[in-house]
Amino acid sequence: MGGVIDDHPSSTARKAESGRPRAAGTIKMTAGEAWRNTRESFTSWWFWLACALGIALAWGMAAALIVWGEANGWFETEVAGAVYLLMAAFLALAAAMLGAAWGFRHTKGSIPVLLLSGAMRGVALAATGCGALLLVGLSFGGPMALAGAAVVVIVLEVALFGLIGAGSRRCFAKAAPGAALAAVLVAFLCIGNVVVTLLLIPATAGTVQVSVPVNVERDDSGRVIAYECVGSLRPVEVAHTDRIAWLATSNPVLLLGSVGGELAATDNPVGWMLSGLQWAADGPSREVQCLGGESSAGLAPSIPVALTGLALQGLLAALVLVAGRWQAARRAEASSGPG
Repeated sequence: MGGVIDDHPSSTARKAESGRPRAAGTIKMTAGEAWRNTRESFTSWWFWLACALGIALAWGMAAALIVWGEANGWFETEVAGAVYLLMAAFLALAAAMLGAAWGFRHTKGSIPVLLLSGAMRGVALAATGCGALLLVGLSFGGPMALAGAAVVVIVLEVALFGLIGAGSRRCFAKAAPGAALAAVLVAFLCIGNVVVTLLLIPATAGTVQVSVPVNVERDDSGRVIAYECVGSLRPVEVAHTDRIAWLATSNPVLLLGSVGGELAATDNPVGWMLSGLQWAADGPSREVQCLGGESSAGLAPSIPVALTGLALQGLLAALVLVAGRWQAARRAEASSGPG
């Protein structure tokens, strides 16, 4: 008795095949809506003026800080590429502030649309900003690879801070309270978190037990990479900066430093400042070996502070967006009335 041959695909196959076009269509619709949202910015001269002012401000702050530092004897010799390094850091700061402002003005669309729109604006700012950055680097010197790190950070900062701006606007029916909320959040992420971290450093002082490091190995920059511990333990006072450094990881300037700080020469005092947050996040183990008599083989690898910073920024953006959508839904329900 012959069996019946089923020429039709199974239900699972049909679902898989129908799911792929639906997913592709959703992505296409999201990209199209994001582009329409972003095109409003690209066709506005206010957008390009804001980009130009942000770039000029980053250059001006970097140059002014170096002139002030040299006048006050911060540097024993002329620091090569200092303007370039600091301009890259201040571009990240400008990206955060501009991203929040653009997100505040453009609140329509789903979260993926808002995120993609912010990334598109970030690409525009990164292209113009890093073009200017490379010109400064060619004029004053500095690691050209840092411009690549700046591009990545600028795009991410415009996108994430754009979500914070959009969420702040949706939290309130009127623009003024939303602007105040956005300003407070941006001020904390750009300045306040560093101030709080510095104020808490004295409270992290404590005493630990250490032994003597032997067979110490260093890399080309002089950083200790391996050692063994011998002898009895003795008390040493240290600062546990690793307990509070996470507070400052969401700062755009320090985030850029954590991404591109390794590209700067270690004997450059400005370059050292860019990578200083990673040292603080590693805590006393970076400076004091053999904590508790433990050698380098027993130490956990360092967690890049950039990952922590981006995670904190993303978490805050998610919280503000959820609150904003909830408030907007409540206002819409109240305005529609009963029945």
